[in-house]
Amino acid sequence: MSNRTKLIISILVVAGISLLAYANIKYQRKETVSVRSQTVVRRDLVARVSASGKIETTRKVDVSASISGKVIHLPMREGDMVEEGTLLFRIDPTPTQTLVTQFQAGIRSAKANIAVAEANQKQAKIEYERQKTLFDRNVIAEDLVQRARSAYEVEIARTNGTKEEIVRLEAQLKNAVHDLTKVNVHADISGVVTKLNIHEGENAFVGTFNNPGTVLMTISDLNHMEAWVEVDETDVVNLRVGQPAEIIVDAYPDTVFHGVIDRIGNSPITETGSNQQAVNFEVVILLTDTIPNVRPGLSCVADIITGTRRDVLSIPIQALTVREPEDEKKNADGADDPSTRRRNRAHEGIFVIEEDRAFFRHVTTGLTGERHFEILSGLEENSDIIIGPFETLRTIKDSTLVEKNEGEKR
Repeated sequence: MSNRTKLIISILVVAGISLLAYANIKYQRKETVSVRSQTVVRRDLVARVSASGKIETTRKVDVSASISGKVIHLPMREGDMVEEGTLLFRIDPTPTQTLVTQFQAGIRSAKANIAVAEANQKQAKIEYERQKTLFDRNVIAEDLVQRARSAYEVEIARTNGTKEEIVRLEAQLKNAVHDLTKVNVHADISGVVTKLNIHEGENAFVGTFNNPGTVLMTISDLNHMEAWVEVDETDVVNLRVGQPAEIIVDAYPDTVFHGVIDRIGNSPITETGSNQQAVNFEVVILLTDTIPNVRPGLSCVADIITGTRRDVLSIPIQALTVREPEDEKKNADGADDPSTRRRNRAHEGIFVIEEDRAFFRHVTTGLTGERHFEILSGLEENSDIIIGPFETLRTIKDSTLVEKNEGEKR
């Protein structure tokens, strides 16, 4: 073979190899998927439940009147500090004092009447017995005895009625005297007047069991405060009494206050006339920090810490995806077999990059942090995983060739 022939053959071989290499590169580029990746590392995780609500006092007293009447003295103003036993207001005692005087006079009159009634009863008894003796001797007719007996019974009834009147008047007098002790209303606790609904000269009214009286003022102990928040039904099952919480009050957006769960409602919150579908439960958080210039009713947001993990394997939340098992049976018409689908539930997992290819790995997750899942099994530290884009994670196939764009390192 001549040198010329050899040269031509060599050129053709090189050209062929180049064409094959170019075609292979072009094919790989066409099949390569661009992804964002991240290295699996260990970190500390905190699980939180967020809820909004109001700041309230742990102890407050709604003050109402125990007797009806005009408020003639009101030294309190909203915002005033009061000590236990401080006079809050005074109701005009004149009507009640008038009743006391009337009942006392009635009792004196009734006692005077009963003396006369008892004397008349005694005389009627003597007359009845005398008439009865004469009748027994056949001296007088029977009708005279009956008239004497009737007169005697009338006097007995009159005496008993007077005695009952005295008992009734004494009971009314006792109630009226007791009511006089209610005209001065004092503070049951030390605190701050946080609400005042009455003015001097206005009338206060006593309520009934089914219709409580008007709350005239509210005294709150501001030394001990609570956050009353509403927690969604899907989150309340993760809460326990004693769990710590971080509270941010709208009035102090740059300050975090701390507390612990004190109470968890057992019944859902119901709103009259509301057609809302969401179901919330009331959770009360006892604050362990002091809020300056606090007022009941301040809006707040609470982050309740339901769990913590230290130095655990974790992945970004967006890296977790779901894949159906590949061995699902098909019906005769090609549709999925429901019985097989029930047995082979979708797997949660991530895509690991090995030798520039993506491979699906089933993982078991634990605690859910704010941005990361704890990994209990199925993944090793320093593994290279795909974290996006979302559409790629949703559609990428096992063994797909990938091109990495580095994501966050942690």
